Amino acid sequence: MRILFLARRYPPCVGGIETCCYQLYTRLSPRVSMRLVALRRQSLLHLAWFLPWCLWVSFWALALRRVDTVYFSDGVVSALAPVLRPFSRARFVVTVYGLELTYRNAVARWLMRRGAHTCDRVAVISQHTRNLALQAGVPAAKLALIYVGVEPLMLAEERCQELRERFAQEHGVQLGRERLLLNYGRLVPRKGMAAFLEKGLPLLEPDLKLLIGGRGPELERLRQVRQAQGLEERVLILGPLADETVAMLRQSADLFLMPNVPTPGDVEGFGMTHLESMYAGLPVVAFAVDALVESARCGGYLIPAGQYQAFADQIHAYYALSAEQQQAKAEEARAYVRAEYSWEQTARQYLDLFTGRS
Repeated sequence: MRILFLARRYPPCVGGIETCCYQLYTRLSPRVSMRLVALRRQSLLHLAWFLPWCLWVSFWALALRRVDTVYFSDGVVSALAPVLRPFSRARFVVTVYGLELTYRNAVARWLMRRGAHTCDRVAVISQHTRNLALQAGVPAAKLALIYVGVEPLMLAEERCQELRERFAQEHGVQLGRERLLLNYGRLVPRKGMAAFLEKGLPLLEPDLKLLIGGRGPELERLRQVRQAQGLEERVLILGPLADETVAMLRQSADLFLMPNVPTPGDVEGFGMTHLESMYAGLPVVAFAVDALVESARCGGYLIPAGQYQAFADQIHAYYALSAEQQQAKAEEARAYVRAEYSWEQTARQYLDLFTGRS
């Protein structure tokens, strides 16, 4: 089995798709012959040369019959599939994350949908994404629901305590002593953090603090909203963080928040950051938006979208639990993620798609 792996998002860039591509390649390349063609740049401007390069590499690999399966790691790259199909009957497989099927630009959306239609199998990462694919006209027989794996970095307690002390010195926040809420990930409008600072945080008890980490186009807006709302003492905007720091925060905070808002043309196809936190025993409070209804169905609390008072009430209700009840919720979150989302299981399912066994 010879697989051509086309990844337009790959480390050192950070994100859910990047993690998925890295894990699949790392776990499957020792088992089968796999050639990786990856874009390791963040800016979308690099697609101007990367997609033609993928087309060139794929064309010759197919024309010379050096590949059995072409894997398009997301819908953007699969836009090449209709161009390549006339030159080979090799197996084409794509993973669809959701945004590809709802993209605002009509031309780009048509190209990505056409790419998915051309592929032999279409992996979807959630039931929500599967429904979007069906609505886009992708035949049900082509679809395969494969959850992404969740196995984040976990720190030994000694290292975790060392990082807590360093964090306290740098930011004046006493992890383990103060009541702390966490949000980390790509800061985009659908994550709803700016709206939460305006509508949700003022409803919380004044000693509750919120830590926000990550990068994205909303970062500057969050800083502006924090200042406008006078929340400098309650909200710490950290920006991008080292992996060990993120791991320490997951193992030290009280709750993870996902106050997502419905956003036309930008869906939450699954969500990774809250599951990584739940893996570490950090329960989540989330609005029931898009695929969060599915991925946060256990080990946390789902709140009807936009009901900020109910969101705040649930946070307060969690803090009202006894230490034993909070520990039980943490164990529920940890057990749920570790049972449902294994990278080894995910890799096996993809290998079956690549080889035609499923």
